[in-house]
Amino acid sequence: MERRRIGVMGAGSIGCFVGAHLAAAADVTLVGRPGILDAVAADGLTAVDLRGRRRTVPASELRLSTEASAVMDCDIVLLCTKSTVTADAAAMIAPFLEPDTIVVSLQNGLRNATAVDEALAQTFPSRAGRPLVLSGMVPFNVVRSAPAAWDQTVSGRIVVKDHPRVEPLVRAAGAGGLRIDVDPDMRSILFAKLLLNLNNAVNALSGEPLARQLRDRDHRRVLAACQDEALAVARAASVSPARLTPLPPAAMPALLRSPTPLFATLARTQLTIGPDARSSMADDLAAGRPTEIGELQGAISDLGDRFGVATPVSRALTALVREAEQAGDVRRRWSGRELRRAVAA
Repeated sequence: MERRRIGVMGAGSIGCFVGAHLAAAADVTLVGRPGILDAVAADGLTAVDLRGRRRTVPASELRLSTEASAVMDCDIVLLCTKSTVTADAAAMIAPFLEPDTIVVSLQNGLRNATAVDEALAQTFPSRAGRPLVLSGMVPFNVVRSAPAAWDQTVSGRIVVKDHPRVEPLVRAAGAGGLRIDVDPDMRSILFAKLLLNLNNAVNALSGEPLARQLRDRDHRRVLAACQDEALAVARAASVSPARLTPLPPAAMPALLRSPTPLFATLARTQLTIGPDARSSMADDLAAGRPTEIGELQGAISDLGDRFGVATPVSRALTALVREAEQAGDVRRRWSGRELRRAVAA
C-alpha cells in the first residue's frame, strides 16, 4: 500500500489519537501547540483504545510543527481544531494546499465543512480547482493520560463522508487498528452526533466525570429536554438523525428520563464510558479556553429561530456556559436538581 502524507491541523486529543494510528501506514505531520509537540518529541506518541490496545509511535517517525506551512506536501489534511476557530484554521492552511488535497473536518457541530469550504474559497475562488472538503464525525472522547499519551474513553467509530478519494485514509487508519466507516449522508450522521454532544454542556456545568454525571437523573432530564428541542428542530429542517447506537434517536429522551437503575441497565448496551471520561467542553472550561457551546446548544437555538421552533432549554444552557467561561476557576458546579430548575427542564 502506498504511504500517503497525512497532516493533522490542530493536534490535540483527537488529532494525536488519530495520528498515532495513521502513522502505521502513512507519513504523519502533527501541527499543534508547543506544549503537546514538545512532549511528543521527548516521549513519542502513544494512543490507547477502549480495549486497552496501546500504540506508540517514536518521534522520529513523525513530523512535528507549530506552523500551518507544515501541511504543504500533504495529500490529506485532517482538521481537528475546535469549531470556534474553524474558519481561522482553514485560512491558515489554505495557502499551503494543492487543488487535489483532501481536507477532512473531524470536529463537533453541523457547520464546519461549510465553514472550511468558504474559507478555502478565498484562496481557491474556482470550486473546480479547490481542495476537496469532506465532513467527518468522531463519536468518542479522548483524554490525555500522560504528557504524550491519549486514551479513548467512550465507544464508537469514526465516520467520514463517502467518496472514492477517502479510501487511502480509511486504509491507513485500518492498518493502525482504527476503524473509519464511510457514509453518503453526513448531514444525518452529524445531527445524530450533535444529539449526543448536547451532553457536553451538562457535563461541563456539573463538574463531574461523565459516568457519575449520567447517574444523576436530573442531569439526564436536562439533556433529554435539549434532545427534545433538537429533535423538533430536525423535524422542521427535514433531517432524520442517523442511528449511531442500538437505540433510535427519537427514543433517547425517554431512556434518559427513566429511573437510574433502568437507565444504567439499558445504557450499558448503548455506550461504554470510562470512569475518568469527561466532555471536551469540561476540559475547555478547566483550561480557560472558549467552548464549543455555540456549535452545540447554540446551533440548535439558531436553527430553532430559523424554523420557528422554541428552544428555551438550549438557550438557557448556552447562557450558563457563557457565564462559566467568564467565571474561570470560580465557576459554579451545578447539581442535577439545581441545573434542572435553572433551565426549567
